[in-house]
Amino acid sequence: MRYFLSLLFIVFLSLAFSQELLVNGDFEQELEVGWTQLINGSGTHYMNRDQSYHPDPDYEAYAYQYDNPGWARLSQTVYVPGPLLELNFTACFAESGGTSSCWPAACFSVCYLDADDMVLGETRYYYSTYANWTPTSTLSLIRLYDPNWTQYSLDIEEELTNNLPGVNPGDIVKVEVALYAYTHSG
Repeated sequence: MRYFLSLLFIVFLSLAFSQELLVNGDFEQELEVGWTQLINGSGTHYMNRDQSYHPDPDYEAYAYQYDNPGWARLSQTVYVPGPLLELNFTACFAESGGTSSCWPAACFSVCYLDADDMVLGETRYYYSTYANWTPTSTLSLIRLYDPNWTQYSLDIEEELTNNLPGVNPGDIVKVEVALYAYTHSG
């Protein structure tokens, strides 16, 4: 079975009512500015930025994974002054194919890191027909059903309080945001 998934997005991480923390969060510069691109596994992986993905004239980023297990990941890690942060992003998700044992997922992940880059917890927005992830005290899952361009907002302090009881907000020194095009095979 052939399958693909992609995720297009624009992201902003800021102090509540304050400054933008991400470098090139609007993708107006090349992806090499501020962003790390990683691929894993086999299949076709692709990451790009372009003005044609969304009807507006600005740039958006695109991640694509086609066929076979693996992922394409576009990420950025930033130091944060505490959990009083608001994350805003606009995303469009797509998938095709898959089964309950071999499935694609388009994800937008927010990881909360300590000073040693250890992941303390994660909030994962995902679009997938077959993904079988389950939430834990350190993993919050937000399943998305709308593949169209949609704006999302995350109050990180509220998210930690309500959905991630296993994460101590005082230990968070960095936040990583990542765009994943992911294929699982089990």
